Amino acid sequence: MFIKDRPPYLKAFFKTLKFLLKNNPRVIFVQLAPGPLLLLATFFKAIKRYFLVADMHSFFLNPVSVGGVIINKPFSMFLRFCDLILVHSNAVKEKMPSKLKCKSIVAYDPPVTMKNLEKQEEYEEFSLVFPASFAKDEPIENVIIAVKKLIKRGYKLKLFITGRYERRREIIKYADKNIIFTGFLPSEKYYELLQKCHVILALTRVGYSLSAAALEAMFLEKPLILSNKPVFKSIFTKGVIYTDNSVEDLVKKISYLIENKNVLSELKYQMREMKKRYIKKFNLVLRILRNIIKQL
Repeated sequence: MFIKDRPPYLKAFFKTLKFLLKNNPRVIFVQLAPGPLLLLATFFKAIKRYFLVADMHSFFLNPVSVGGVIINKPFSMFLRFCDLILVHSNAVKEKMPSKLKCKSIVAYDPPVTMKNLEKQEEYEEFSLVFPASFAKDEPIENVIIAVKKLIKRGYKLKLFITGRYERRREIIKYADKNIIFTGFLPSEKYYELLQKCHVILALTRVGYSLSAAALEAMFLEKPLILSNKPVFKSIFTKGVIYTDNSVEDLVKKISYLIENKNVLSELKYQMREMKKRYIKKFNLVLRILRNIIKQL
């Protein structure tokens, strides 16, 4: 059951309450955040005796905003009443208290599905794509400044930034013929753009938030520039170039890839191997979860 809602999640709370009052489920999955959902599920577990599984986003235990602290942190204590906790990387699991870690499983995100995707030729000019949400944790301006510095040095390249730039209108001042804000793109156009670029960027200042763009790059077998964060390093061991997000380091890493086409080819091959390994891990965990549910 999915209930579209916004903080303080009152509609979601009361609809979930109604569902739990009327039904007697054998297993309940709760997707965290928000925290009040876990409180509600824990309360009814004591009455209805169901098996409680928490699918936990990393920022539930490690909030990155004041709002996250308020709506999530007070409810993290109820995780101890869950029978199983799903996390999305080993890096997140290792940060958990030992009493929670012992009943946690790393459940990898499902492989990205791209139905009826036609193969696209890459642009002649070296191109980067930064799929952005325009959240505060994304070093968008650093990427733009790095690209502009490289262009001043004589490098020929373009940077495409996808997503709803309306969330940070002040950043549009950087737009020009080489810095292109695409806005939100339909899936077909978005994946076409990712295929046409040479490198995808998945950058964040947050240590434990897994980027969808990183997984998309893997399944398109595209070289990836990734933030040097624990959540990425526990999954992406090959096919990527890590950066500290600074302008200087981004200039260094981007110019290195432009000057070394053989490295790009090698990264593509490595990403292909990474994809195979990821799918095997995903299928293994899926079998484990199915067996757990069957035994209930």
